[in-house]
Amino acid sequence: MRSAETASIAKHSDTAEKNCDNIPMAEIVRLDRAAEEAVLARCLEVLEAGALVVLPTDTVYGLAARADLEEAVASIFAAKGRDTAKSLVVMVGSAEAAERLAAPEARATLRRLSSLWPGPLTVVVKAAGIPWKRFLAPETETLGMRVPDHPFMLRLLSASGPLAVTSANLSGKPAPQSFDEIDPSLLDQVELALDAGRCGSGLPSTVVELEGSNFTLLRQGEVGEERIAALLAEQESAPRDAVAGAEERTKKKQGKERKG
Repeated sequence: MRSAETASIAKHSDTAEKNCDNIPMAEIVRLDRAAEEAVLARCLEVLEAGALVVLPTDTVYGLAARADLEEAVASIFAAKGRDTAKSLVVMVGSAEAAERLAAPEARATLRRLSSLWPGPLTVVVKAAGIPWKRFLAPETETLGMRVPDHPFMLRLLSASGPLAVTSANLSGKPAPQSFDEIDPSLLDQVELALDAGRCGSGLPSTVVELEGSNFTLLRQGEVGEERIAALLAEQESAPRDAVAGAEERTKKKQGKERKG
């Protein structure tokens, strides 16, 4: 049973509407300062129960579940129609929390990029021995992690712990920057959806994979490759070498993908 405070959260006038099959849609809640505490409590309640939540991030709207609940993570793949061979990213509330998820040998290098967090950077590293890691990335030893630059998300992550998060779109469709762009069929499969209007930059996060002190650019986003190379470099002449190495590894990876 919901508390009176939670029940009083400001909702869309059309929340009670049903889709063409008369199936209730997600509980849609406006995210505003006045109701933030109640919204946070409701999010934690839904996530703890193993259900999905649509929420704003610093880039686009995300689809989230508790990372340590296998059925909840599986429901993300099902809701999006996502290939289960494609790993999910985990979001955490701080660089320190991300470091704890990385294998000991990867932590020093990961720490060099901590100044880019919170922010639109996803870092893929060898994971520590985390029991739930296999739910997100069953076919690799690595795990992608990110600390989003969004006040509400940071509060939520600090209270919930790691969340499996991906863009709130059907697989192959554009990622939504505005709540109105979210596919209704996706909303039908979640318990709670937070409407913050237009959110983030609309650009994806930059994705890099760390291998020792080197990195491979997997996806270009807001954070530039030069900036990453500079942070990872151990001496002044290293940034250009690091970029050249990253470009070479990226080309090789793309070549392998084309052959596959």
